[in-house]
Amino acid sequence: MHKALVCLCVVMICPLATAIARDPVDKAVPVESDDAEMTAAIDKARGLLPHFWQTLDKPQRGEQGFALKVRMTDGSDVEHFWLTPVERKDGRIFGTINNDPNTVKSVALGQRVEVPEADITDWLYIRDDMMIGNYTLRAMFKAMPPAQVRALKKRLGDP
Repeated sequence: MHKALVCLCVVMICPLATAIARDPVDKAVPVESDDAEMTAAIDKARGLLPHFWQTLDKPQRGEQGFALKVRMTDGSDVEHFWLTPVERKDGRIFGTINNDPNTVKSVALGQRVEVPEADITDWLYIRDDMMIGNYTLRAMFKAMPPAQVRALKKRLGDP
């Protein structure tokens, strides 16, 4: 089994939108590549990606802090990174690496990158202080302290 590092975006400070955009608490968590819950979370996020694009293109009042989680490789190393801000232009997707690499050394914090849509594994945005999306975070609840999970669930929403 191959392990991938997944960046866990856990934000416990308010306002949530500002925290995501400026100062997320990121922790890389090793996840087996065949983890069923993580695979299901990625599938759900990818299935709802059209909603993310629609909201990014025409955000309503209170919608901000758009971010994508993308899979990046460096040889046999695999790591997932949050990109923010996100831009989609002429069919191409760009974003800025928003967490420090652990194993993938071909990118750096603050580096602007272009990514294929096929490498997107999750997304999130903030709507009125609620985090919408971030399905991979939910798949990691089983490894988190119960108090942290309860606090996060109060801030998570669905489209």
